[in-house]
Amino acid sequence: MLRRALWLTAAPPLALLLGACGSSAPSSQSLIQRTSQVMAQRSYRLVGSTRAGQTQISFSVKTLPDGDFSGQVDTVVPHSPTLTTDVVALGSKVYVLSPMALAQLGIAALPGHLNPATTWVLQPVAVAARYRHSLAAFTGPGLAATLRHHLKGTLSVRATELRGKPAWLVEEGAAGSSLRLYIERGSYDLLQLTITGGRPISLRYDQFGRIGAVSPPPAGHIYVPPTPAPGT
Repeated sequence: MLRRALWLTAAPPLALLLGACGSSAPSSQSLIQRTSQVMAQRSYRLVGSTRAGQTQISFSVKTLPDGDFSGQVDTVVPHSPTLTTDVVALGSKVYVLSPMALAQLGIAALPGHLNPATTWVLQPVAVAARYRHSLAAFTGPGLAATLRHHLKGTLSVRATELRGKPAWLVEEGAAGSSLRLYIERGSYDLLQLTITGGRPISLRYDQFGRIGAVSPPPAGHIYVPPTPAPGT
């Protein structure tokens, strides 16, 4: 279920499908098809939050249709300082800037006299893949695939407004949880996606078509960890 998706973890398939809607609204299938086509080709900013137990995660990420993204993630755990992580995903590479994370690992200095407070660490292939996979169901072609193929159940569709924009509200209710999609009328941009329940998640989409190319961190501020020897 989408409600189980967490930031920086593998997002599982959603288990929801649009059902029939009223005569004043477009058919569910045409609405999802148009939104899928539009969102697969758009750049946008994704702002969201999720909670797992007592851990609250919030993020703001600018994404491109090819899957590249950059942004910031804040993780809050009770009785601990907020852990802020800046992330840049470019091609197959993912760079992370998080001085506090390095400090928690006991790393006070990096080779080459690099300053941990300003140094981006190139992530190992497996870790980089997890960063990318965490957003795959909600951005670019991954979001389109989610809306087209992984929705199940019966949802209602009605006209409403969100942040001053005319929108279609798609709702699904179930025991202990519910899904809401706000899709802008006319443009078919997905404006907001929310899940309530035991593992809530809220995603807001904006700045459509206004995101520039993702740039790598400055070359002089990148640390590339040595590749572990085989068997280590």
